Amino acid sequence: MQNSRNPVSKTLRALARVVEYPGGEIGVRELAAAMKVAPSSAHRLLIGLTEEGFMRQNPETGRYELGLEFLRLAYLASGKSPLRQRALSHMRALVDACNETALLGIYDPVRQEMLFGASVESMHPLRYAIELNKWSPVYTGASGLAILAFLEEAHVHNIIQRTRLSPLTQHSITESYKLSAELETIRQRGYALTRGQRIQGAVGLAAPIFGSNGEVIGDVCLTIPEQRFDAASQDHLIGLLLECTNKITIDMGGKPQAKRPSAA
Repeated sequence: MQNSRNPVSKTLRALARVVEYPGGEIGVRELAAAMKVAPSSAHRLLIGLTEEGFMRQNPETGRYELGLEFLRLAYLASGKSPLRQRALSHMRALVDACNETALLGIYDPVRQEMLFGASVESMHPLRYAIELNKWSPVYTGASGLAILAFLEEAHVHNIIQRTRLSPLTQHSITESYKLSAELETIRQRGYALTRGQRIQGAVGLAAPIFGSNGEVIGDVCLTIPEQRFDAASQDHLIGLLLECTNKITIDMGGKPQAKRPSAA
């Protein structure tokens, strides 16, 4: 729960709103409306961020945009994610072997959501463009389900109750009993396979990545146009995917999955 009285929390929320705001610049009243605070409070937050170099005010429009200090730190931080650092080389090898786009899913246990932190694209002219660094649910799509299946039961229950399994597409699972059955299947075979649950017309294949304490910390997902996916290539792709995620898990100090894929 966000602490509305905590000045640090308020400042970070303001910065997050500016980063996520479309168009590159934001006005005081727009920030106030987005944060549900008084314009005077929003103005103080923007002034404080400007004084530290995280924001700058456009002298012509009077609106605010990200400052160089924020961009400098964001650039430095982007290269220091341990999971991203260790995953990319294995993801490149995976894409070299199968020529399908691979996505790195990273799970946040506090938000109980995931984001795509990196991608390695295929060379096919037909492929899907995925927005990176945007929060997404874990209750739908192969990339989410491969994480959700390996969370503690209490966390799964909390996610279901909080989200009420609001669908992203017509193929999303919206009944909890069906989701429970699907999660058990994923745990048994070690990977998730979905069609059109996150993106219409796309097949998703995802396998989890585990950390040093045995917890699931993310996954790698192959996203494939339906017309390019067939049963003959499925086992081969799954084998390559599990080899990739097992190597990343080992690099992260975790224990790789023992199970090999079985026919879906």
